[in-house]
Amino acid sequence: MLQLRQNQSLQQRLTPQQVQYLKLLQLPIIALEQRIKSEIEENPMLEEASEEEELQQGVDSSSSTEPYEMTDAASAPDVEIPITTAEQMNAQEGKDAEANQKEADSSNEYSFEDYMNDDLEGFKSPTGSNSSNDDEREEMPHAASLSFTESLFAQVSLLNLPDRLRALAEEIIGSIDEDGYLRVPLEQIVSDAAVFYDEEFTMPEAEALLHRLQKLDPPGVAARDLRECLLVQLEVMPNHNPIREVAQHIISERFDDFVNKRYTALSRHFSKEPHDLKPAIDLIQRLNPKPGAPSGALADSTKYITADFYLERTPDGRDFLITLNERGVPPLRVNAAYKDLVRKQQPEHGRALTPEAKDFIKKKFEAAKFFIMAIYQRRETMMRVMQSIVKHQRTFFDAGEKFLKPLIYKTIAEDIGMDISTICRVVNGKYCQTDHGVFELKYFFSEAIPTEGGEGEAVANKVVKNRIKDIIDAENGSDPLSDEKIVQLLNNEGFDVARRTVAKYREQMNIPVARLRRKLM
Repeated sequence: MLQLRQNQSLQQRLTPQQVQYLKLLQLPIIALEQRIKSEIEENPMLEEASEEEELQQGVDSSSSTEPYEMTDAASAPDVEIPITTAEQMNAQEGKDAEANQKEADSSNEYSFEDYMNDDLEGFKSPTGSNSSNDDEREEMPHAASLSFTESLFAQVSLLNLPDRLRALAEEIIGSIDEDGYLRVPLEQIVSDAAVFYDEEFTMPEAEALLHRLQKLDPPGVAARDLRECLLVQLEVMPNHNPIREVAQHIISERFDDFVNKRYTALSRHFSKEPHDLKPAIDLIQRLNPKPGAPSGALADSTKYITADFYLERTPDGRDFLITLNERGVPPLRVNAAYKDLVRKQQPEHGRALTPEAKDFIKKKFEAAKFFIMAIYQRRETMMRVMQSIVKHQRTFFDAGEKFLKPLIYKTIAEDIGMDISTICRVVNGKYCQTDHGVFELKYFFSEAIPTEGGEGEAVANKVVKNRIKDIIDAENGSDPLSDEKIVQLLNNEGFDVARRTVAKYREQMNIPVARLRRKLM
């Protein structure tokens, strides 16, 4: 039997404006610039204000530079915009829904002309450009270069291969992975090529072709394992290299001993002293284990970090100035041309806008207003988070990495009255340029490690990691320190850590165990 029931439930929903604000908040500066350009292209009501108009409006383009202890009553935009956090917006959701319903009910009473006569003067983004015309950024030109696969194809064309073997060579090159290795069995490649090209290939000629391809630049490409890759690189070396023959014997005969750094076993097998094998081992270690990795011109396409914040000392040296990088962010405003268009389309002029046109302009106008407000809210939130980080990590910015303090997201969230998720969005992917280098904001957050048996002041785990790295860098290569010895050294310095903690931090820094760090001296 069907029954109708009425239940009450409390739900939390995000309005489109809240979603837009949160998405803008997590964007780094470069992505924000692209997002603004995209919004300008999609919304005709939104436009970029010129520098002259910005000066006429009396906008201070340096408003993003404030002392770190500046209060929440920071400089406001030309038009008073209520600034709320995402959490406060969530709390007002119910009221917003009621207001939206009332607005929908009274839409017939609301004049479109009154809507368009809303005060647009001076309504533009508080985020102004911090750069003059002479300070405009220019994209650094990059030299044109072939990709790794294209380079191999170009070299294959110089081998004067028959058409059938060239087709097989292209199949082999197409099966190479990003590290430059041929992980697919050669038999399978030959079988697939025979079906696709309707040609018969024998395994001996496929092996001979593969060996020729492995000698292309970079040498060792298309090798099936590390051992074969190193042997090919040794093979293409000049014949006058006397150490090459010893290195080839080590790789071909005692590869496992070499990988596991069992130098005593190597010395016993070749009837040589360890120091006599050192030149050959050094030669092997200089070879390229990943021939497919970018190198040379291809490695120059490094992605550079653009800092979202600049932190510098005040002239008196007692304080810090936090500058939000907004150099590429243009000042935004609502397009006043559409306001003039509406005025010219009034009934007294004999023309009137259609309801569809009015609805279009109204929606775009609202979207432009909310976008500008979201940009301003993003700026305010980021500045407040960065100010709080500087306040809690003052010793780091004064003295360096060794004085980094333990800090968690909850501490910052409670300090500025925001949710932890908001802090996560701000610090993720954002960078700050300081006197000690460029750091991601997440770097300033770390767990606490007790000192002096738990009675001393706790230190950040990054400080312990850096100390472990320093200890390993200074160890004797012929007798590397075990994790137990590192624990003893740290305990003597007052750090209360366990062996498993040292092992975990060492693995996070990609440092091998003591046995694999052994070197021939």
